[in-house]
Amino acid sequence: MKLLKLLVLSTVLAASGPVFAADPEPDSIVVLGKHVEAKPDDPVKVQFTSFKVVKATFDPKKVEGGKATIEIDATSMKTGADKRDAHLATPDYLDTKKFPKIIVDIDKVKKKADKTYTAEATVKFRDVTKKYPVTFDVVDSTADSIRIKSETTFSRLDFKVGKDSKDPKEAPVQNELVVRLQVTLRNT
Repeated sequence: MKLLKLLVLSTVLAASGPVFAADPEPDSIVVLGKHVEAKPDDPVKVQFTSFKVVKATFDPKKVEGGKATIEIDATSMKTGADKRDAHLATPDYLDTKKFPKIIVDIDKVKKKADKTYTAEATVKFRDVTKKYPVTFDVVDSTADSIRIKSETTFSRLDFKVGKDSKDPKEAPVQNELVVRLQVTLRNT
């Protein structure tokens, strides 16, 4: 009987929602892509479930001049469709067997507004190194960390991902992709 009461109480509490405040959104790196011929599931969300900040040097009170290196495990890519994940991992797209890591170096950080900064992101993937101007917001900070959010557009062709074609059968995904990230950087 006690077990039944405990189960009923657990069910009632679970149905009423969490008792404590929810944790902030988890860190994430997601690339959004749209098909040339729009599909109902556009944009496709390619989430990288494994990444780490391998180096970060900055003052949370004065972020300007800070630097960070993020290493993304390209093999951790998930889209919610196993068949699509396998297809994107092939040499025609990400070629994750040959290129399992994406390295992003952030430097030249400058203040733009109250909690908004600009920086230069150097991305290394598939034997290509490209520099991009980026903007990010500091959404939280502690004595030794900052949490940033950013959204940046880039071309998949910059990294030889997929074909450069106007034919949707040869290049079903638009060239321009959007990367959204929310990452916590801790001084290393």
